[in-house]
Amino acid sequence: MTGTAAPGASTAGTATIGTAAEVLSAHLAAQAGSFLRGLPAVDLRTLRRVGATLHTFDALLDAAWSRELREELGRLGGILSQEPAYGRRLTRLLTSLDSLTSIDVPAPGPSGGPVPKPREAEGLLARHPGAPKARALLERQLTLARSRAHTTALQELGSARFHALADRMTLLVSDLPLRNPGERGSAAVLLPYAVAEARALTSAVEALPLERAAAPYNGDALHDPGDDRPWIQVRGLTLRAQYALEVCAPQLGGRAARPAAALTELSRILARHRDAAEAAEAAALAALTPRITPATAYVLGVVHADQRLEVEAARHTFSSTWPDLYRTGWLTDSWLTR
Repeated sequence: MTGTAAPGASTAGTATIGTAAEVLSAHLAAQAGSFLRGLPAVDLRTLRRVGATLHTFDALLDAAWSRELREELGRLGGILSQEPAYGRRLTRLLTSLDSLTSIDVPAPGPSGGPVPKPREAEGLLARHPGAPKARALLERQLTLARSRAHTTALQELGSARFHALADRMTLLVSDLPLRNPGERGSAAVLLPYAVAEARALTSAVEALPLERAAAPYNGDALHDPGDDRPWIQVRGLTLRAQYALEVCAPQLGGRAARPAAALTELSRILARHRDAAEAAEAAALAALTPRITPATAYVLGVVHADQRLEVEAARHTFSSTWPDLYRTGWLTDSWLTR
């Protein structure tokens, strides 16, 4: 990457933002306050922000306390994320199935009679006998899974373990446990940690097959779902880089806005990738249901392929979006730390 400055960059107003400890404490206090005000509901984005911040700036925090809180946040997030995940899969699969089975109704002609439309305007699975059973199977399986996840989430939110976690979050509002409580370093101390997250993201992206993904519908995503893992890991690193910039925003001033927006867009693209991959997996699992008809299995196979094409489309979009961020130099050491 080059060290090009962001257009309109400004460092004005960063001289009186406080020490690194004060900036980090203020950020975590704001997130913890949002978490506590939202109870008994829990915002998963807040959990991710706190967990990512504790991970990125771990060297500044009490080691045992930070590790334990990160583990609890990760465990809670894993439990609470299941219900919305099943909901996303169901919505995506039913939308796909509706599109594939759509039948266009001819518009009235000048004389009041219908104007025939070409056969190609209909969905691939229009009038297919297996479509209704495939839809019913997906609704039954994913609705049941979502209901079970909802029950598990409610049990977790009523547990003593969750209440203990809430107590730990109150500590973030009032007294952040630092590794060196007497540390009075400037907020610039935080920037190298954001640099480390940017380096990790860049390294992970460089390991992706971006050259192949640059060609739309190259077929890579249709074959081995195991290839999804590196892309999903890149999404996690994108979020960590984004959240690190949020912490450093007082130090960076207005310079942080455009790279933060670019990282937000990349994470949105990769969320689409994740959703399509998970939906494809759900369709494949449904197709393995014992004693379903060949027609139902065929429809589920087409829906699976449709979602794998969505995976590939998301990879293509990422491959054309990442270079714009890469060329700006916004994630380089020289830009972040100067």
